[in-house]
Amino acid sequence: MAALPVTIGIWALSVSVPVAIEAYQAADKIFVSPVARDSLVGTIPPTPVVPEGAIIGSATWVPPVGAGDTPNTPAATVTPTSTAVPRPTTPGVTPTAAPPTATPYPKWDGDDPLHILLLGVDTRPTDTGAPRSDTIIVVRVDPAAKRVDMFSIPRDLLVAIPGFSTGEKVNAAYPWGELYEVEGGGPRLIMDTIELNFGIHIDHFATVDIAGMERIVDTIGGVIVDVKAPLKDDQYPTYDYGYTRAFFSTGLQRLNGVQAVQYARTRHSDGDYKRSERQQELLLAIRSQILTTGIISELPQLISQVGDALRTDLSPQQALSLARLAQELPREQIYSHSLVPYTQAAIINEGWYLVGNWEALRWLAQNLVDDPDATSNPALTPTETAPVEE
Repeated sequence: MAALPVTIGIWALSVSVPVAIEAYQAADKIFVSPVARDSLVGTIPPTPVVPEGAIIGSATWVPPVGAGDTPNTPAATVTPTSTAVPRPTTPGVTPTAAPPTATPYPKWDGDDPLHILLLGVDTRPTDTGAPRSDTIIVVRVDPAAKRVDMFSIPRDLLVAIPGFSTGEKVNAAYPWGELYEVEGGGPRLIMDTIELNFGIHIDHFATVDIAGMERIVDTIGGVIVDVKAPLKDDQYPTYDYGYTRAFFSTGLQRLNGVQAVQYARTRHSDGDYKRSERQQELLLAIRSQILTTGIISELPQLISQVGDALRTDLSPQQALSLARLAQELPREQIYSHSLVPYTQAAIINEGWYLVGNWEALRWLAQNLVDDPDATSNPALTPTETAPVEE
């Protein structure tokens, strides 16, 4: 089952959370201390091992209905093997509009680009094991150029997980980090996994769960999206691992929290890659709603509701600084990138995987500004003309 997108995102997080942090004493739930860790950038990255007998398909493969919807949290008996990768011991068209009036937040300290990892955590009331992070979005923020680039990592991508495996799905890193009590937990292990495989340093993370995202969208008054083609999913997964129907007609429409989660999680109509596009579209819809509606006046309510659903190792000061940057950032300076051209579908040990062209994937991740296929128009969002309250 696909997890929700992290639609709180950089913008919703930074614009909203810090404003009333003291009043609601949510800091201890939202903001966690960063874990000191050695950077894996510069380590010779391994090529994830594809076992003999794997059936490699085409990059346009779409999984059958129901594939991958059962939990894949590792059993308690799983232990790292001798083939584990060692952990190093040394270190369409959006209208253009003027940006909202900036709030008097502090400027970001520094001009160097940074990468922030956004994780959608699939936590359900009946779960007894560690949750999965089936939504993985890397956001590159360039404060000097006032530019943001983002790309989604498919949950089925075959990667090397440092300290655990030379070939496993990337979404196994989060539960393994939680289950085996890696210092920093699931976020730490998946940050290390991305660094090792893609060769980019991950500076910070933010996670949100399903229920939290629903509450966030409802609190800000819903989001407006432009559905390009009808979506119908008769096997949309429920909290108790059952199924229900999710349906969206074409055109501009406002979605509430439950609908927004469904829109971003469904994939049986058009596959995992289209779902990733919708996740990024929803990120932009959240940003637009916050910046255009003056929702800042209602942020104490938002904070009181999301404190148990959101977690990040950004400090409150950093979040405030990103809030200022978010409001100064032109919409056309937000770019989306796709990994689709550089992956192929595969069946490995009767499981569904994506096998990457790692030379191409690493080049893309490390050279986003040079990507000729980047787009700044992944979806239609409302014109951003309403000023943000100071």
